Order: sequence, then structure tokens, then C-alpha cells
Amino acid sequence: MAPTYSVSDLVAVSLTAAVVAVWAEAAGGSFSPLALVACEATFLAFYLVGSLFAGWRSLAAGVLFDLPLRLLVGYAAVNTALFVLAWLSPLGIVANFGILLAVAASLFVATRPVRRQSDDSVGLLVLGVSLAAATLWCQDSLRPISVEGNAVVFKPWLDGFYHAVHLRIFGASHGAASIEDFRLAGVPARLYHYGVYLTPALIRQASGIHSYTAFAGILAPMGVFFAGLGAYALIGSFWGTWPGLAACAALLLLPDGAQQGMRNTFMSYHWLTQISPSATYGLALLAVAWLFVMRGCTQGNRLQMLAGWLLAGILAFYKLHFFIASALLLWLVPPVFFRTQLGLAKRGLWALSAVVVYVVTIIAVRKAPGVPLIRFDGSCVGEILTLVKSFAPPGALRDLLAERIGRENTWLANLLFGVPFILFAALGLVVPLLVTLAVRLRRHAPALLVLFPILLIANFLAMFFGLALDFSRSTPDELSHRPVMVMYYGVVAWVGGAAGLSLLESRRLGPIARPAILCLAVLLMAVPAYFGSGVQRMWAMGRFSPVRVPIGLYRAAEYMRDHGVARDVFQDSQFDRTYTVAALSERRAYAARTMTRMSYHSDWIEQRAEAIDKLMQLRDPAALAATARELGLRWFLLNPSDKVEWPEAIANRPAFEMGGYRLYRF
Repeated sequence: MAPTYSVSDLVAVSLTAAVVAVWAEAAGGSFSPLALVACEATFLAFYLVGSLFAGWRSLAAGVLFDLPLRLLVGYAAVNTALFVLAWLSPLGIVANFGILLAVAASLFVATRPVRRQSDDSVGLLVLGVSLAAATLWCQDSLRPISVEGNAVVFKPWLDGFYHAVHLRIFGASHGAASIEDFRLAGVPARLYHYGVYLTPALIRQASGIHSYTAFAGILAPMGVFFAGLGAYALIGSFWGTWPGLAACAALLLLPDGAQQGMRNTFMSYHWLTQISPSATYGLALLAVAWLFVMRGCTQGNRLQMLAGWLLAGILAFYKLHFFIASALLLWLVPPVFFRTQLGLAKRGLWALSAVVVYVVTIIAVRKAPGVPLIRFDGSCVGEILTLVKSFAPPGALRDLLAERIGRENTWLANLLFGVPFILFAALGLVVPLLVTLAVRLRRHAPALLVLFPILLIANFLAMFFGLALDFSRSTPDELSHRPVMVMYYGVVAWVGGAAGLSLLESRRLGPIARPAILCLAVLLMAVPAYFGSGVQRMWAMGRFSPVRVPIGLYRAAEYMRDHGVARDVFQDSQFDRTYTVAALSERRAYAARTMTRMSYHSDWIEQRAEAIDKLMQLRDPAALAATARELGLRWFLLNPSDKVEWPEAIANRPAFEMGGYRLYRF
């Protein structure tokens, strides 16, 4: 079957790309024509590739493959290809993308696409809702920096500097050897879930915008946008376009449990997805994986089921936590619900094989760098509830919880009170809505679709209460806690879609259902408009957002960026623990320590730290110059609290000085 296209699609794709360029302008403070061109080319590639998949009859059967899903599938294909090429190709990211775009355009033309009359008005509405919601939720990212006295204030979460560093690394990549450990210039990085960085890195590299601008203006809001498209495609493929729009609106526009009154930010979906942009991309890809697996099951379509599993596998390069949390369920659903005449024995063998493969895989990857502890023993129920409880602000709720959940209570009491607390903390009033709608629709929808949100809840609770905490890490709850976003995403999208379907099928309200859904979406824009500003703040972790950077440090990093070249190596006397210097200077760190525990390459860090300590103690000018040259250092940033033993002729003549910060150039 030939792929199709429409003029309205192309216009919408172009406008979407223009909005992304405007986001980048807002975050960076100036408009870049090259950024606009890069955005237009990138989204055109997404559309062309997505349309090719939409034209594959067996794959697209029964799937709502209109503009939102085309963009999302195209993104998954193009961005993943860029990720692979970053490690394998000696060419740069811009050249790699140029080849991909040329191949996509050639294949699209060769398949003789058919122009269709536009019938995609709801899909266009979804794009509009998703773009508007992303803009409102990302207010802090789109206006990220302000100056207050002697400090530069960054409103996004502290991890924004980490993301900016990786955008620089992948933007400059030309093969595996060039992808460095972000803490160690010249040392190869481990393979990890870095997939989300490629598209923003491409736009950054093609346009020359700053890495932090690419993070705040592209990486953060574009993920929220794609998450909305995923919710629409998943629900719309089963219940139709308008329930799909309702699902998208519910996900992006409803306040989460914390914002409804539970006040526990640690369980807040909108907080979590803002401080961790990779989550939104992972959720969007997971939605498409579930779409194809469930469609394959209900239609008996093996190709769709395999496509869903392939997307789930790709997910490991975008958000490893979501892959680990979802893999077993994605493998177990088909043997139970696959629509063919399979005997009970075959289904049982299929399910058993899925469990065995999952367990063997988990055992095999335990020692891989970056993989958290995966052990199901229920040993830390009290510990994780104590952790979650600690993020509840002082008040009646915290006092009530103090006596009923936590490490000092029994395992049974923790489950009895902890399960409803966790569900309401994350989902709020969506919980009773889910029960009501599931009962109402149990006879009017496929069993798999009705059970879908319940399966997600059960899967999350099993991981949350069943997984042991990883105390070898500074974030021991990493794998137990992060899948709360998967549960929220699937449940809220399902509830929104189910509510929209019920409204459409109502005898009394059905005639006004469509304008009602649209009006509600417009009215609910007030939610992100209100909560979007300050959404990344948490009372218990105030130093992580907003981040106050001394203006001397900020200007020193700017000086390095403006007076050096991209391959320059710098050293911060405080070892740049928050990656601020590396992100703002866009230069490579000789040795940086991290705020979190990271055993990978820790011996290299200590060796280089010793070398820097010796460098700071040198008194002979010739020895200092020779050592700096041997280490490959171009810049050295001395913090106000640190001292060097260098000769006065060098120590008192920095290339730049401000606020007690001294920047030396070798």
C-alpha cells in the first residue's frame, strides 16, 4: 500500500517545527534562523518516515495512524537511527541526519505516495493541545535564567546541567571513541539510555545554539509534546479520535495527585516528568509499544505484536527504568490475550518462557555498568514508605501517616495503609473514576483494554513494594519509584479516554460531547498555566531548584566558551560536582566528581584528582606549564575557597577574574 500525505499535514508539521524553534528562542533569548531550518528538516524527516510506516498495511491495520502517530513513530525511527550512527559512524551528527533525510525522502518518493483530502481535524487538535500544554508546563524551562544580585538563578532542576553536557557530547560525536564519559575528557562513555539527546543535539549542532538552550528549549518541552501524542494514539486506536483527544487532554491538563491536595511532590507525575525529561520520551515510546502489542493481541496480528516488542526493546536506550518495569508485562499479555486458537498448554508454555527469559535477562545484566539492583524479595516495604512519607510536608496528613506506615510498622500494616496512600498520592481522584469507568465499560470493550490500567497498577505496586532498595547507590529507590510515571500515564490516559467514550455514547449528552470535550480542554489549560511556574520546586530539596550560581562562576564559564574552542579541556578546583561549569562553558572536564555515587570509572577519577592536587602545589613555572601540557589542560578555574602554590607571576595574572573566581589559561 502506498503511503499517503496531505497538505494540512505538511502545514501542521511545519508549524510544529516553528513552535519548537520559538521554544529555543525563548530559552536562549535570541532567534536563530538556522535552528528554525534544523527544526523544519527534522520534523519533515519524522513525518516522511512515519508516513512510510503508516503505509504498511499489515502494520497499520486497526491503528489510528494519523499525524500524531506518524510524527511519534517517525521520531522513534529517525532519532534511534541517529543514536546508533553516533556510536558507529565517523561522520558528524549533521551529516548522519542528512543521509537519513535523503534516504527517507527517496523511499517516500519511490513508493509513489497518494495525496489524500484532509480528514485529520482531531489529530490537528491534538497537536495544538499538546503544543500548548507543553509550553505551559515548561514555563520554567522556557524562561530558565535570571540575574538576582550576585547570583544567576536557573529555574530548571539541577540535572539540567547534566543534560546540557550530554547534548554537547552527542552533538560533537563522530563514532564511539568520541563519545566521552562526561566526567573525564578522552575516556569513552558507557552505553546507557542516552537516546533522548540526539534530536536536540542535532538542532544544537546545526544551528550553534548553546547546549543549555537546547536542553531547556527543545529537550524538555518536546518530550511533553510527544507524551501527549502517545496518549492520543494509544487510546484513539481502540475507542476513536475524540476519546483519544480526551485521553491526551486528561494526561496533559489534569492536576496530578500531589496537586489535587496530597502535596507529596515525590509522587507527582508533572514534577517527575519536568525534572527528568527522558521520562516523557520513554512514556511516549512505551505507549506506542503497548498500542501495537494490544492491537496485535486483539486482532491476532503477529507483526504488530513483534513491532510492539521491538519498540519496547528500543525503550531501553531512552529510559531503562521503564523497560525493566514493563518488559515482563509486555511479554505476559500476549499468551493470555492473543486472539488465536491456542490451547491452554501452549499459552502456559508461552507465559512460562516469557518469565524464564525475563529472569535470565535480569540475572545476566546485574553486573552491567549503570544497571540498578533488581531483586524481588519485599524486604524494603517499610523503608520505601518511610522515604515517601518524608517528602510529605508537615501537617495533618504527615502526622496521620507517621503512626501507620514506615519501617517501624509491620509488613501487613504497611501494605494495608501504604497501598491506598501511594495510589492516592500519585493519582488522586482518578482512582475512584477508574473504578467507576471500568465497571461501566466491562461489557462494552475488549477485556484486555478494560484490564489495561488495572494491570499497570498491579505491575507498579509489585515493583514498588517488591523490589529491594539499592543501597549501593545514592538513589536506592531508583527502580522502585520511577515506574510510578508509567502507572500514572497509562491510568490517566485510559480514564480520560473512557470518560470521553462514555460521554459520546450517552443518549442525553452525546450530541454535545465533542464541543464539550473541546471546551473542557480549553478550560483545563488553566491547570498547567497555574502549576507550570514553579512545578520543578520541592520544599524538601530546595537547593536543586531554583539553582543559584555565583555570577563570577557564570561569567568565567562564559569566558571559556567565548575565548576557546570546542576541544578545550578545563579543570575546576572544586571538580565541578554539579556539572555547571561544563554545561555553561561547553568545554570538556578533565576530571569531575558527581553528587551521586557512580562506581564506573571511579579509579580514573581518583587518579586524575591526584594529578590535579599535585598541579595545584607546583611552584616552578616551567614544571607547571609542562604538567598542564601533559595533562592536556587549556583552562583552570580556581574557586574563591581554594588556593594554589603557583608563583605569584602566574597566580596573580589570571585570564579572567570576578567575584573571587580566577580563570587561568595555559
